[in-house]
Amino acid sequence: MEKSRFLICSSFIIKIFALLFMTLDHVGLLIRTTSYQMDAINASNVLRGFGRLALPLFVFMIVEGVIHTKNIKKYFLRLGIMAIFISIILLVVAYADFGFDTSSIAGAGNIFLDLLLVAVTVYLLKQDKIYLKFLAILPLGIGVASFVVKCFEWETGAIVHWYPTWLYLQYDWVSILLGIAFYFSYKLGDLYISFIKDKTGDESYWEVEGHKRLLYNIIQAFMLLLVSVLYYSFKYSWPGGVFWDVETQLFAIFSGAFILLYNGRRGYNAKWFQYGSYLYYPLHLTIIIGIFIIINGGF
Repeated sequence: MEKSRFLICSSFIIKIFALLFMTLDHVGLLIRTTSYQMDAINASNVLRGFGRLALPLFVFMIVEGVIHTKNIKKYFLRLGIMAIFISIILLVVAYADFGFDTSSIAGAGNIFLDLLLVAVTVYLLKQDKIYLKFLAILPLGIGVASFVVKCFEWETGAIVHWYPTWLYLQYDWVSILLGIAFYFSYKLGDLYISFIKDKTGDESYWEVEGHKRLLYNIIQAFMLLLVSVLYYSFKYSWPGGVFWDVETQLFAIFSGAFILLYNGRRGYNAKWFQYGSYLYYPLHLTIIIGIFIIINGGF
């Protein structure tokens, strides 16, 4: 059986799973904020464990999108509009009274800012000019700054006024570094193929559909593992610890299974799905929060 037969996940399938895991994560988050019963906490932990698989899949798709898009300006525009829109929603969530604590949502950061900065980073790394490649350190710097500020505020209870809240990323440097790792996986794969070709002189293996894609997938899944372990290490290296459940974040490595099955194809890609996948984020949050408002007798 050809290895390519195992590559059954298109971009469409990966996006569907990413949206599903994200939804489970947000349901789990709101369960935790509205109930302190042990059963509710256990249910929240399970849902949030599944939710950890969402970020790597979204970042993976952003990297694929930047590499293959035919119109990078429109790609940035869509991400930028959503980043601004979500920032407005987070401000509303922060100051409105929904009948339960929403601080964990409002202060979590803007995931579309993460994705936008990942896209900018990969785009800069793709450029031929060296000085443009070096500019990729700027998005990573924003991620590091967001991480440090949020840790400082959590540990001290103080507010860092000089750092704007709209620059809070949801996953800080982790999402940016993950995007860089996924992008350079292609470079490492190409170097390996070139090395093997020079050694054996046989190019036929890599001409078989799916062989090259599988190699990229393996390297990208391994990079996901490395970044996840690096992230986990901050639990012990950061003074005072970090302010979220790092152990739960380790479940992110299981998203590597979907990356291993990626076939490099777009799959179903109707216009309604392209734009609907962007709009799904605010829509599903509105619906979930609305349900919890009704349950908790808000407004």
